[in-house]
Amino acid sequence: MSKVTNIVVDLGSRMIMVGSEALGTSDNISIQVAEATEEELEKLKSAYEIRLVKMLGEGGAGGPGERT
Repeated sequence: MSKVTNIVVDLGSRMIMVGSEALGTSDNISIQVAEATEEELEKLKSAYEIRLVKMLGEGGAGGPGERT
């Protein structure tokens, strides 16, 4: 299956939440995807909920489950 690289995906209007707390809304959110298949991009565009998770080792000091 072929991959698409370095593509910007427009996600449209979204509610901004942290955990279960709604913090606000955004009129338009777009993200740059490093690599994905066409099928994965379609799933991303149509997803009801998308989670952004800070990866450990990416300046994520103090993240969930990380000991300080």
